[in-house]
Amino acid sequence: MKKRIVSILAAAMLILPTFETFSYADSAPIQLDSGKLQNNRVLIPLRAVSENLGADVQWDQPSKQITITREGTTIVLTLDSPNVSVNQTLVTLDVPARLFYGGMTYVPLRFVSQTLGAEVGWDQQARQATITTGERQLVVSMDRNVEVPSSRRITDQRAQMLVDKLNEATDISAMKQIRTYFSPYFTDPFINTLVQSKGLENDFKFKTIYPSGVTYKDDRTATLVQSSGMNSNNETLYRYATLVYADKDKGWKVSSVSFKRVDEIVNP
Repeated sequence: MKKRIVSILAAAMLILPTFETFSYADSAPIQLDSGKLQNNRVLIPLRAVSENLGADVQWDQPSKQITITREGTTIVLTLDSPNVSVNQTLVTLDVPARLFYGGMTYVPLRFVSQTLGAEVGWDQQARQATITTGERQLVVSMDRNVEVPSSRRITDQRAQMLVDKLNEATDISAMKQIRTYFSPYFTDPFINTLVQSKGLENDFKFKTIYPSGVTYKDDRTATLVQSSGMNSNNETLYRYATLVYADKDKGWKVSSVSFKRVDEIVNP
């Protein structure tokens, strides 16, 4: 009887999965759709390096230097400079680290990833880069900002007006005629959301609209991104407003808003 029990247990152990060998590589790849092409080089947000490659990122304001460290490898990049230090050895890049809309910092994908020990692949047809480490896989798609005719693009005045109205919508508890007031600027479904939630989920009043803060998915859909600037906890709050083109009379309106709070370098 004992031998039979042992045999059954042994067979069961062969059938049961061995959880100890599980890794992030076994799960679905992490998708990132904000890669940028500059001089045929892919750039990725700096936060993707710290969040998905397991690297530590430090920012030095006076020198505008980014220090990235992972498992004994230290990379020191300077914004807008092609000169990079890797474990105190000087390297020259084709494309330097740069700031884009919303103050978001981008770094060269292939150089940083490979220097930190990751494998990098590129699918020309899909315009996707794949970063693979022993723990996980990150698939980076290019930011597909399209060209929109000037007659259809949102004007600076309209963008500022929408920002002002969003700032007002952080607290609507004392407002009357909410639908009538916001109707020229927000879509009906978005106004319904505001009424139900009694305002936006975050009450920060965003001000600056960066020159490249508006990106277009097509000639009827766009995204307006703003950042708060770094707070005392070295965090940056981003507000993403999805815009839709109603018609030539009503122009662009806000259809939804989302927020993201991240640790990353922003434009000082």
